[in-house]
Amino acid sequence: MREETKFYLGFDIGGTKIAVCLGRADGTIIASERIPNLERNPREVMNDMVSCGKKLLADASLPPQNISAIGIGAPGPLNIIEGKIESSPNMKNWNDIPIVDFISKEFSAKTYIENDANAGALAEWIFGAGKNCSNLIYLTMSTGIGGGIIAEGKLVRGNDLIGGEMGHIVLDPEGPACNCGLRGCYEAFCGGRAISQKIMADLSQQPEHPLIRFAQGDAGKIGYPVLIEGVKSKNGYALSLWDEICLRNAQAIGIFTNIFNPEFIILGTVALAAGNLLLDPVKKLLPRFAWPQMIKNLKIKTSPLGCKIGEYSALSIAVYYDNNSRAN
Repeated sequence: MREETKFYLGFDIGGTKIAVCLGRADGTIIASERIPNLERNPREVMNDMVSCGKKLLADASLPPQNISAIGIGAPGPLNIIEGKIESSPNMKNWNDIPIVDFISKEFSAKTYIENDANAGALAEWIFGAGKNCSNLIYLTMSTGIGGGIIAEGKLVRGNDLIGGEMGHIVLDPEGPACNCGLRGCYEAFCGGRAISQKIMADLSQQPEHPLIRFAQGDAGKIGYPVLIEGVKSKNGYALSLWDEICLRNAQAIGIFTNIFNPEFIILGTVALAAGNLLLDPVKKLLPRFAWPQMIKNLKIKTSPLGCKIGEYSALSIAVYYDNNSRAN
């Protein structure tokens, strides 16, 4: 079958919403919708996923048999071999859910599941900033920190297919406790939840602090958005914390650079909002943590896929595994 006649469905599962998209191998998104996932029964959500996917097909006048493959991106931990979502701190009801078998039977199509951060790397490699290169790293920096690695033209998954947990390299064994159970993880220093918790703890006795005012007193809004506003307004506390965040990002990126010697390191989520406020200091600090030979040809960029990264990620899983049967 010619590439231009191949159609794919993608499901990007998040804690609050699920992106459903219909597209082609060249990255053309024909249609997409989003459905809620917050605190709902997984079976009910999966039924909605199927209904939404079939609606997109019907609206495009495509019968289900025209689908070459389906991709599912989901937060870990996953059981890739059995096609299950095992558990997730952000999706409390999703435990040992055989989603691949369910979706595959409903559409009678090959269905593949992948960690959402790995899917982000696939999306950037197939459709985004690293298109056609052989070595790249993608980092998503939102509630936590996830990553995906493309090395020598293949997704790195590891012996048990759970490799690439880049947010959990230990930068300081005496550092802050991480939700994963380790101490001093990259995520514990730079993840969105960790930053929010640190700001709330540090400023708990300062209700009039500018960062609290930026958040309008709402603790739920305290995190990277208000921190970035604080940095832009030259607030001393915000600048000091930002310096630490940039240093830890440079340290982690330096480790990844020396190990994988990538052509691209592509940053999503927080980096999209911060832009050069983050990129410039990280690049300046990077020589402290990586060899000059490794940095010389390295390009550090923000993701060009932006808010559509979920749709492209899910689509890329289907495209990648449909065209690389030995990779799954």
